[in-house]
Amino acid sequence: MTSAVDRLFRWCRQIFTPLADPFPPTEALDDAVAEDTLIYRLRRWPQLPSASMNTDVSRTLSVMSTRPVNRRWILNNSSLHEHEVDSMLQRLVEQDAVEVTDAAKYRPSAA
Repeated sequence: MTSAVDRLFRWCRQIFTPLADPFPPTEALDDAVAEDTLIYRLRRWPQLPSASMNTDVSRTLSVMSTRPVNRRWILNNSSLHEHEVDSMLQRLVEQDAVEVTDAAKYRPSAA
Protein backbone atom coordinates (compact mmCIF):
# COMPACT_ATOMS: atom_id res chain seq x y z
CA MET A 1 0.00 0.00 0.00
CA THR A 2 1.39 3.40 -0.91
CA SER A 3 1.75 6.15 1.61
CA ALA A 4 0.49 9.69 1.13
CA VAL A 5 4.07 10.90 0.61
CA ASP A 6 4.60 8.32 -2.16
CA ARG A 7 1.38 9.36 -3.86
CA LEU A 8 2.30 13.04 -3.60
CA PHE A 9 5.77 12.37 -5.02
CA ARG A 10 4.26 10.39 -7.91
CA TRP A 11 1.74 13.11 -8.61
CA CYS A 12 4.45 15.82 -8.59
CA ARG A 13 6.61 13.77 -10.92
CA GLN A 14 3.73 13.35 -13.35
CA ILE A 15 2.83 17.03 -13.29
CA PHE A 16 6.30 18.51 -13.46
CA THR A 17 7.97 15.97 -15.74
CA PRO A 18 6.40 15.84 -19.15
CA LEU A 19 6.36 12.19 -20.16
CA ALA A 20 8.21 10.85 -17.14
CA ASP A 21 11.06 8.40 -17.61
CA PRO A 22 9.59 5.14 -18.98
CA PHE A 23 12.31 3.12 -17.27
CA PRO A 24 12.70 4.31 -13.67
CA PRO A 25 15.56 2.87 -11.58
CA THR A 26 14.87 -0.72 -10.65
CA GLU A 27 16.34 -0.57 -7.14
CA ALA A 28 12.99 0.41 -5.65
CA LEU A 29 11.09 -2.25 -7.58
CA ASP A 30 10.53 -5.81 -6.48
CA ASP A 31 11.99 -8.72 -8.46
CA ALA A 32 8.78 -9.50 -10.31
CA VAL A 33 8.47 -5.99 -11.73
CA ALA A 34 12.22 -5.68 -12.39
CA GLU A 35 11.93 -8.73 -14.67
CA ASP A 36 9.39 -6.88 -16.86
CA THR A 37 11.07 -6.62 -20.26
CA LEU A 38 8.12 -6.40 -22.66
CA ILE A 39 7.60 -3.08 -24.42
CA TYR A 40 4.25 -2.16 -25.98
CA ARG A 41 3.49 0.30 -28.79
CA LEU A 42 -0.03 0.88 -30.04
CA ARG A 43 -0.55 0.00 -33.74
CA ARG A 44 -4.20 0.99 -33.93
CA TRP A 45 -6.90 2.15 -31.57
CA PRO A 46 -8.43 -0.90 -29.87
CA GLN A 47 -12.04 -1.79 -29.22
CA LEU A 48 -12.41 -1.87 -25.45
CA PRO A 49 -15.63 -2.14 -23.44
CA SER A 50 -17.06 1.28 -22.69
CA ALA A 51 -16.94 0.46 -18.97
CA SER A 52 -13.15 0.18 -19.12
CA MET A 53 -12.60 3.34 -21.20
CA ASN A 54 -11.83 5.92 -18.54
CA THR A 55 -9.44 8.88 -18.55
CA ASP A 56 -6.44 6.84 -17.42
CA VAL A 57 -6.93 4.23 -20.11
CA SER A 58 -7.42 6.86 -22.82
CA ARG A 59 -4.35 8.78 -21.69
CA THR A 60 -2.26 5.61 -21.57
CA LEU A 61 -3.39 4.54 -25.04
CA SER A 62 -2.63 8.01 -26.36
CA VAL A 63 0.95 7.85 -25.07
CA MET A 64 1.30 4.28 -26.38
CA SER A 65 0.33 5.53 -29.84
CA THR A 66 3.25 7.95 -29.91
CA ARG A 67 5.98 5.97 -28.16
CA PRO A 68 6.67 2.53 -26.72
CA VAL A 69 6.04 1.96 -23.01
CA ASN A 70 6.34 -0.98 -20.66
CA ARG A 71 4.01 -2.28 -17.96
CA ARG A 72 6.02 -0.57 -15.24
CA TRP A 73 5.61 2.81 -16.97
CA ILE A 74 1.85 2.33 -17.15
CA LEU A 75 1.66 1.43 -13.46
CA ASN A 76 3.83 4.41 -12.47
CA ASN A 77 2.08 6.98 -14.65
CA SER A 78 -1.57 6.10 -14.30
CA SER A 79 -3.82 5.30 -11.40
CA LEU A 80 -4.68 1.92 -12.92
CA HIS A 81 -4.25 -1.12 -10.71
CA GLU A 82 -2.09 -4.08 -11.70
CA HIS A 83 -5.04 -6.26 -12.68
CA GLU A 84 -6.49 -3.45 -14.83
CA VAL A 85 -3.18 -2.94 -16.63
CA ASP A 86 -2.76 -6.67 -17.19
CA SER A 87 -6.31 -6.99 -18.48
CA MET A 88 -5.89 -4.02 -20.84
CA LEU A 89 -2.57 -5.34 -22.19
CA GLN A 90 -4.04 -8.79 -22.68
CA ARG A 91 -6.96 -7.35 -24.68
CA LEU A 92 -4.58 -5.26 -26.78
CA VAL A 93 -2.47 -8.31 -27.60
CA GLU A 94 -5.54 -10.43 -28.38
CA GLN A 95 -6.81 -7.75 -30.79
CA ASP A 96 -3.33 -7.42 -32.33
CA ALA A 97 -3.57 -3.71 -31.57
CA VAL A 98 -0.06 -3.48 -30.09
CA GLU A 99 3.44 -4.25 -31.22
CA VAL A 100 5.20 -6.19 -28.45
CA THR A 101 8.99 -6.12 -28.20
CA ASP A 102 11.08 -8.07 -25.73
CA ALA A 103 13.79 -5.66 -24.53
CA ALA A 104 15.80 -8.51 -23.01
CA LYS A 105 17.25 -9.34 -26.42
CA TYR A 106 18.80 -5.86 -26.62
CA ARG A 107 20.65 -6.09 -23.31
CA PRO A 108 24.42 -6.48 -23.57
CA SER A 109 25.56 -10.01 -22.92
CA ALA A 110 27.47 -10.58 -19.69
CA ALA A 111 31.06 -11.34 -20.58
